[in-house]
Amino acid sequence: MHKLILASSLSILMASVAFSYTITHPDLKNAHDLAEQALKQIQGAQKTENTGGASFGGHAGKAIELLQQAEREMVAADEYNDAHQKKPK
Repeated sequence: MHKLILASSLSILMASVAFSYTITHPDLKNAHDLAEQALKQIQGAQKTENTGGASFGGHAGKAIELLQQAEREMVAADEYNDAHQKKPK
């Protein structure tokens, strides 16, 4: 139960962080949007599980963690790209 509460809290925190930065690279933005869609689908499946659906044995939670990590990496990649791309003089 504590893990579920912690995971939910972290999900909310990471969503807040993800939305505080706007990705500028179009391909990274598309990838980030798709990762967000995947997160919502998995979370929906978990809600179904909580109301009597199939058990995922913790794998859905792990998938959420990894997708959130991927989102953070996409933000970091975009920030790096913005900081290091050659700007016209």
